[in-house]
Amino acid sequence: MKHIILFLTIPFFQSSFAQDIKLFDNIWNLHNLSIGGNNYIPPSNDEVNFVSLNFFEPDQMETMVCDVLSADVNFTGLDQFNLFNAGSTFDDCQIQANTDFEILYLDNFFEAHLNDDFNYFIEIDGNDEKILTITNSSNDQAIYGDHILSSQDFYSSQFAILPNPAKNELFLTSKYTSGTLTLKIFNIEGKLLSTQTLEVANKTSIDVSSLTSGIYFLNIEDENGNTTTKKFIKQ
Repeated sequence: MKHIILFLTIPFFQSSFAQDIKLFDNIWNLHNLSIGGNNYIPPSNDEVNFVSLNFFEPDQMETMVCDVLSADVNFTGLDQFNLFNAGSTFDDCQIQANTDFEILYLDNFFEAHLNDDFNYFIEIDGNDEKILTITNSSNDQAIYGDHILSSQDFYSSQFAILPNPAKNELFLTSKYTSGTLTLKIFNIEGKLLSTQTLEVANKTSIDVSSLTSGIYFLNIEDENGNTTTKKFIKQ
């Protein structure tokens, strides 16, 4: 049996704007959550396959991890809304990582800002897919797409290497702002050539001058065990 917790808020509307049909035409899947400048990848496991956000008639919103958060939506301006009459089920996650993410997403991002306006922006990416970015009053952001993005796809998108091909120096750019990374370089035969651990920076220089010309792979691993691999060419 599900229990429901209600968060009673009394809205004071100065004006009411028409609903944005673009929000209601899609089922939005969470790609990334940014809280306090730190990025968090949504869980993808046996208990939580993905985190979705739905807007539906008449002016209501629902999102869930294990608990389901539902609320009425009031559009207070162009690309702006607030939430009221919010309620949440009481379905505890059994996996600790899901519980931790649920606190960040439902409690910190949404429920802590029920009396404030949320700003949003919808754009089309290079693959003709819609991207929805919602920003709360603390400037935290939740980024959704109208398609399901695997955690591996998202993690890979956080890094880029340049120039490619490289001569003496390879630069790793990162969207992460804190933490440590372990970088490993492998040759095309899979042999490990070098390993280094460093603090995350927006742009990191990697010395590749000692490598002979050919194809190599840079494996990137963060302190949470997330990994991705980038291919580069040494001239």
